Amino acid sequence: MGLRFRKSVKICKGVRVNFSKSGTSLSFGGKGLRTTVRSNGRVTSSVGIPGTGLYYTTSSGGKKRSSSNHKSSNASAIRAQQQAQLQQQKATEAANNAQMVQNYENLLNRIRSIHKTCSDPVDWAYLQNKPAPFDPMGVGPKEALARQNLANAKPSLLGKLIPSIDKNKLLRLEAAVGTAKQQDTEDYNEWEDLNELSNRILSGDVDSYFYVVSEMHPFDDILEFGSDFEVGTDIADLIEVEFHVKSEQVVPAHTVSLTQTGKLSTKVMTKTMHYDITQDYICSCVIRVAREMFALLPVEKALIHAVDTALNTATGYEEQCTVLSVLIDREHLGNINLEMIDPSDAVSSFPCHMDFKKTQGLKPVSRIEI
Repeated sequence: MGLRFRKSVKICKGVRVNFSKSGTSLSFGGKGLRTTVRSNGRVTSSVGIPGTGLYYTTSSGGKKRSSSNHKSSNASAIRAQQQAQLQQQKATEAANNAQMVQNYENLLNRIRSIHKTCSDPVDWAYLQNKPAPFDPMGVGPKEALARQNLANAKPSLLGKLIPSIDKNKLLRLEAAVGTAKQQDTEDYNEWEDLNELSNRILSGDVDSYFYVVSEMHPFDDILEFGSDFEVGTDIADLIEVEFHVKSEQVVPAHTVSLTQTGKLSTKVMTKTMHYDITQDYICSCVIRVAREMFALLPVEKALIHAVDTALNTATGYEEQCTVLSVLIDREHLGNINLEMIDPSDAVSSFPCHMDFKKTQGLKPVSRIEI
C-alpha cells in the first residue's frame, strides 16, 4: 500500500490550508457546510447533517484529467482515419491517372482508324426504278383515306341535340381532305425529283454530282479531322477531292503513360513517333474520303489530295502544300480488310505520290494528274 502525504494548517476559525501530493487547497466553513477551492480552480462544496454521515457534494470549474490510455486511443483512431483517407486519395488518383492514359490511347487509336466507318451507300439504281407513289391522274392514297373518313362520318347523339358540334366536325374532316391532297402532291413531286436526279446521276452528269455533294454533306462527320473540302471533276467515272488535314490540331505532341507506382508521366513525343502517327492519320483520312465518295456517287475512282503544313526546303518556311496524292479505285478498296489494315501501307498499295521519311515526316509532293 502506498504512502500518502497530507497536511492541514489552520489559518483562522473555519479556514484551513491543505497540502497534499496533488497540490494545495483552501477550505473554509464548519460542520454541515464546507467549501474547498483547489489550486487548479476546482471548487467543491459539501452540505450535510452532522452526526448522520449524509452529505451532498457538488463540484465545478477546474481542469479534468484524462487518462493516458484515452489519449492514446484517440491518437490511434486519428492516425487510422488519416491513413484511410490517404489510401482513398491514392486510389482515386491512381484511377484518374489510369483513365487519362486510357483516353490518350483511345485518341491515338481513333485518329488511326478514321477509315473504319462510313455513311450508308446510296442505291441510285433502286431510286431510279422505284415506282411512282400513285397515278397523278387519280387520287393519292392520303387524300383517299381522308375522303373515306369524311364519308364515314355519322351524326352523333350529342350532335343531334347540338347541331353545331357535328357541323364543326365535318368542317375539320373536309379541311383534312385538302391537307392530305397537298401531302400527296408533295410526295409525288419528291419522287419525281429523285427519279430525275437518279437518271442524271446514272447517266454520268457531273453537275448532278456536285449537287448531291452539296445537299448530302458527306464530310460533316469528319470535319474535326479535315476542312476546306473541295470536290471537282469533268470525268463521269472519277471524282477529285482536295482537303486540308489538321495534323497540328489532331496529333498529340506528348505521350501519356503510367509509372510503376501509378503516377502519371507526360513526355514530349519523339519526332519519329509523331511523324509515324501523322502519316497514319492522314492516310486514314484519305481512305475515309474515298469511301464517302464511293458511298454517295456511282464513280469507280477517287483522286484525293491531302494538304497540310510542311517544310518547303526551297524557301525554308513551313507552308500549306500537298503531302499526299493518291488515286483509289472502288474495286481495289472493296477487296481490302479495312478493320485490319495499316492505313499508310494500304494507301501505298494504290498509285500515289507520298514522300515520307521516319526522321523528317511527310514532304511536299506533286499531284497526280488525270
